[in-house]
Amino acid sequence: MPIVVTGPVDREVLDLVADGTGPPGPAGFVTDPRRAVVVADDHSLHGREHPRAGQDTVTVRAHRARRTALGLIAVSKPLVEVVGPPARGFLTALRHAEERCRASGPRVPLPQSAGRDVVLVGAGIVNLVTAWYLARAGHRLRILDARPDPRTALHWSAYGCSRAGGDARMFTLTEADDYHAKVAGDRFTVNGVLRRSLDDGGWNVRSAPFTGAEERWVSDFESVPCWLARIYDEDILSFNRESRGLWASLIEECPELFEDVGHRPGILRLYTHRQQFEQSVLRHTGLGALQRVLDPEELRRRHPGLADATDELAGGLEVPGFTVNVHAFIARLISRLQQAGAVFGWSTPVERLERADDGRLQGLRVAGELVTADHYVLSPGTHGRELLAGTRSADKIHGVLGVWLTLPNLGPELRHSLKIARRGHLTEDANVTLGTDDRGRPTLVVGSGYGYLGAEGAGADPAELAKMFAAVEDTCRQFFPKAYAQASGDGSLERSRRVCVRPWTPANLGIFEALPTTAGGVGVITGGHNTGGFAQAPSVAEAVVAALAGRPHPMHELYDPQRLDRFLRPAAERGTEPSRPALAACSGSGVPR
Repeated sequence: MPIVVTGPVDREVLDLVADGTGPPGPAGFVTDPRRAVVVADDHSLHGREHPRAGQDTVTVRAHRARRTALGLIAVSKPLVEVVGPPARGFLTALRHAEERCRASGPRVPLPQSAGRDVVLVGAGIVNLVTAWYLARAGHRLRILDARPDPRTALHWSAYGCSRAGGDARMFTLTEADDYHAKVAGDRFTVNGVLRRSLDDGGWNVRSAPFTGAEERWVSDFESVPCWLARIYDEDILSFNRESRGLWASLIEECPELFEDVGHRPGILRLYTHRQQFEQSVLRHTGLGALQRVLDPEELRRRHPGLADATDELAGGLEVPGFTVNVHAFIARLISRLQQAGAVFGWSTPVERLERADDGRLQGLRVAGELVTADHYVLSPGTHGRELLAGTRSADKIHGVLGVWLTLPNLGPELRHSLKIARRGHLTEDANVTLGTDDRGRPTLVVGSGYGYLGAEGAGADPAELAKMFAAVEDTCRQFFPKAYAQASGDGSLERSRRVCVRPWTPANLGIFEALPTTAGGVGVITGGHNTGGFAQAPSVAEAVVAALAGRPHPMHELYDPQRLDRFLRPAAERGTEPSRPALAACSGSGVPR
């Protein structure tokens, strides 16, 4: 049964809720009535006057509604009634409505035994941090990964995302934020990036057309309305805030993990677009994540490593955060886990999940044999499509390509890792992480780019990949011209080329799914954190430890893999998809709660 949110729709509200479907005739403004949450203009429906421009307060209400041949008819007293500024009132009511819709989702099963044996699948950075938390909680661990031991010295392409890409990871409070449009005027451009080529400002680098599964995934990405994107963004950032405290505790309690791994506190954000710079000042102020605002002159004075950077700089922000050289950090985690008794199985792919007749997870099929435990934690990245078949996470994770280059950090050396924002550039966002090469010389590890690859996480068109590298080279040339010239001249720039494939979902939310096991434990699936797996790793670990202990955690609900499905296809679970009706007047909209 859908929820209808009604109130006076002014221009600001329209920019928040419009979903591209348009008004269906004389009934007035209404969003797509097939969705679980529908927005309707109360004043259009009831013949009232629209609110005056700048009106301070309005009343927004949400009702359960019933679909009929005549349209959607409200059948409840208001579930919520909000009095306040129009846009804020709608957003508050919409969040309440979306919470009601997702409340029908499955709950994390409670463990029925006190078993402590856990098998983890995937040894990327998220699952390794999870393993560390599980070890500290007293669990016995076996960790399986299809790739070789990342402490070996094979070609970079032999490894998974955490080890194959650049030797850099970053934490800030805005990592992994939602990539959908937040205002209606941007929906076509922003939500449509997956179909457009790089030359057209898009992310499509594929060498083949979309498959049916990819078409559905892309369509779901495009269908996220602005109000829902804002809610998703708030939820993602809430886990960043949790992770900030967890990272701080981990650094304090386990300092040995952060020795000789390039741990460097403090992040400097740079902007070439004045309006984006000013918007970012407001955003970081609101997040409590602003330490200092710098104009271009002060920026160069405080950070002499940027003395030769482009004259296009509009300003910079010093914000909380840190970076590590992730290859060394992974190696340190693995060694410490082994010392704690964890057993690793490298080059050991898991073929499939074995399920009992009642759907409970029975074990993992590995090299033809059944591997069993009390609990399981699966984090297969972009290469788990077959492994996750039959779960609610199936076909939710697709691959988005990123590229990496490394420069020398010439004197005067840069002392802070960077986030560079170049609005309108092919690679708009770049991370620059301080590092060292294999001879101990200071380096700058530059990562950027978004290239949608699809369900298999492979198959980039060589010409599109070359464009991505050329765009990152342009950023290197504009911000570090001397280092770029040296690396280009001695061939080290070309040799430093790396790619990684990030796990992404159409909702831009991570995934947290839990299954009961035949041993009375819990099987957990995590992943899909787009650019923020490292940043959110401690929060993911906390959510996993909580699930295995039978405790609640907000991630269990907010990262449910079918959260977006319940909004887009509310009737799908019943096996019916209603035809699109016209919207009738919502009766009872003026009834107080």
